[in-house]
Amino acid sequence: MPVWCVNRQGEQSGAKKRSVKDIDRLAAEETAAFLRRASITYLECCVSLMMTHMGRDEIAAILEQEADMLRKLD
Repeated sequence: MPVWCVNRQGEQSGAKKRSVKDIDRLAAEETAAFLRRASITYLECCVSLMMTHMGRDEIAAILEQEADMLRKLD
């Protein structure tokens, strides 16, 4: 049987309460999604900064080297 939220007037709101486990799981998922978006945005900013004073080929070579290093990590 679902547990219902009760508003200040003592009426049921129709929204189910979530278990602590569900809230923890949802929080972890949302945190991971936020960190992914923030990391990609940061990387895009870094590339944009590099483009202000470096050539595309040089930037591409650096990024390829970094990608190779990432692939070799254990």
